[in-house]
Amino acid sequence: MKQLALDLQLPEPFGFDDFLIGPNLEAYMAVRSLADGTAGEGCIYLWGAGGTGKSHLLRATAQRAMVAGLYAYYWDAANTPLDESAHGYELLAVDHVDGLDEVGQIALFGLINAQREAGRVILTAGSLPPAQLPLREDLTTRLGWGLVFEIGEPADEDKSALLRHRARARGCEVDEAVCRWLVTRQSRDLGALTRLLDRLDRAALAAGRPLTLPFVKEALRDGGSLR
Repeated sequence: MKQLALDLQLPEPFGFDDFLIGPNLEAYMAVRSLADGTAGEGCIYLWGAGGTGKSHLLRATAQRAMVAGLYAYYWDAANTPLDESAHGYELLAVDHVDGLDEVGQIALFGLINAQREAGRVILTAGSLPPAQLPLREDLTTRLGWGLVFEIGEPADEDKSALLRHRARARGCEVDEAVCRWLVTRQSRDLGALTRLLDRLDRAALAAGRPLTLPFVKEALRDGGSLR
């Protein structure tokens, strides 16, 4: 089989209904209450390994808040430097805070203070608990002011079931064995797995073959890793 040109990118679902809750029910309910305007605490920090769903929850919160009419925004600090323009949102979700430079750290420190003083909401996420972040001590203290939740990784069987559900929602019928194999042999990140499955589905259509486990193994062997 020749190397596959698998470049199709479909948008990922980032709603609350698309989130695999697993061991994270308490965190899920807390951030959802932010979006619904029913939270008792307006400052929440999520932490955990990559691919566990932190960014999904931040995006879902901002998206739901905007639908509800709030002035809300998802800010990915890994791609866009955090600055004073982030002020004024009724709900602000700031992702990847562990990568902030000195200017960004000062900006986030001021944002947390301003949001709390104004009774507005700020949701943040990083890879480590606040006290272990490689950031200014005054900022890590602020990040720990409100609720702090670790986002744990769901079980493989739950990931496999959700991956199959997402595939069907996109019109892709896939064997359960394919999803189980991808979850255990490829990326642990559900977003990356969903994109990989999209590409494999397109390749199967182009080849006129069903999306079976033998085809997937052949495509990955001949086409290289598609993560």
